[in-house]
Amino acid sequence: MVMHTMLPLRLLFAGMLVICLSLAADLRAEAPFSEPAAGDRKAEMPPQQNAEPAAPASRQGPGIIQWAWTSLTDEASITASVGILQAAMTVKRNSDGASATLVQRDENAFFLRYSTKTSFFKDSNFGYTVMVNYVHFTMTRQETGFREYTDLNTEINGQMIYAVPTLYYQWGEHRYDGTFIRLGIGIGVGAATYSGTVRFTNSANPDEVVHTANWSYALHLATSNFIEARWKHFGVSVSYAAPRIYGDVYDVRVSDFSVQLGYTYYF
Repeated sequence: MVMHTMLPLRLLFAGMLVICLSLAADLRAEAPFSEPAAGDRKAEMPPQQNAEPAAPASRQGPGIIQWAWTSLTDEASITASVGILQAAMTVKRNSDGASATLVQRDENAFFLRYSTKTSFFKDSNFGYTVMVNYVHFTMTRQETGFREYTDLNTEINGQMIYAVPTLYYQWGEHRYDGTFIRLGIGIGVGAATYSGTVRFTNSANPDEVVHTANWSYALHLATSNFIEARWKHFGVSVSYAAPRIYGDVYDVRVSDFSVQLGYTYYF
């Protein structure tokens, strides 16, 4: 009796199980396909074997050569100009105070100037840059009175280079290739080499001619000031610079005043 009662129950349970499995299969077949979640995909992905560790990121900064090159060329400029040069060199003898001044008045001078990137102090019109100038001079006339220059058969040839950190005030656009007017002044270092003869007309012997020369590129204090008006790449500037060279026998002061019309190339 028991056996016959248990058999229908087993058959009923088996039939319900088959029906449930069939319904589940039908529902799964009708359900839309969807991508598993990112977390599930990661969980399903088998672990990688023998994976190489990622290379550490390089923390080394630019080398000193690259840094120097970037500093010297980033928005730096070179200006080639033609204009008027008024150079002068005063030689003073320390023993007796006798002095002589030779001058150059050149209306067809060529100039070359390098400037670093111009920078401003926050949002103000004040800024700073470094200017490097080179000037070659040939002085054949000597000062004999106030604004009087005479050929006394004396001559001095030389060259001057100076680098001056300059503080300026600027009106106009702050773009490096913009339109602006700039007024600046600076103190830096300069060097001058020269060779030639001078006549000490104010000495005990007014006809005394001496030879003087300096071949050293030792740096000396130099001052500079300028005003410049520029429109994009073209500009007009007026500048003055004067390094001074102290010696045991002579003190020498070289100066140049120039008016230039130039073209500026930006790196």
